[in-house]
Amino acid sequence: MNLRKWMKLFGITILIGAVVTVVGSVCIQLFNPDFRNVEASGWLSYVLMMALIGMTFGAFAHMGFFAYMMLNYIARSIFKRPYSWVAIQGFIALFVLAEIAYWTYDTNFPSLTYLLLPLALIAGSVLVAWMKVSQTSTGAWIPTIFFLVAITAMESVPVFKTGDISSLLYQMVPLFICNAYQIMQLHRILGKPAQAGAPVTAAAAK
Repeated sequence: MNLRKWMKLFGITILIGAVVTVVGSVCIQLFNPDFRNVEASGWLSYVLMMALIGMTFGAFAHMGFFAYMMLNYIARSIFKRPYSWVAIQGFIALFVLAEIAYWTYDTNFPSLTYLLLPLALIAGSVLVAWMKVSQTSTGAWIPTIFFLVAITAMESVPVFKTGDISSLLYQMVPLFICNAYQIMQLHRILGKPAQAGAPVTAAAAK
């Protein structure tokens, strides 16, 4: 990882955050009757505001990515057996999914949010992990799922308190997509490609 690679990763991440936030918010507002008669200048101001918010989401996701990298480095130095750290990540991912169900159950969120949100999050994480494994090794399954589930949930904690499903989706979807992009770029940035089907290693997340 050098400065040029870091700047490229950071720049594209915040750009993805901006694009996803703008597209998602505009699509939702198109169904809002209050926005149907808004002038072009009003839409332009709204799009610019959403782009800035999306860039903030991208920067936040980037901070979470490097926090995970530091955690992964420290954990690998503590746990001498790679399987131990992988198992812990798997357990934490399951715990976080249960916590999401607990946070959204019997709240102001729609009634099935406690079930659909964890299922959607784990389904998206498994899909990204499958793509990651196809490009690296089978050892990337659990670390990728852990990163996408636990780190995305951690970054979205404040919005869980709102009880508003629109606010939750506004923030969680861009964060998840930014995190998915970063984890998929990690092995390319580090220049350590691995063959699919290789055994689990201590650097499974790379």
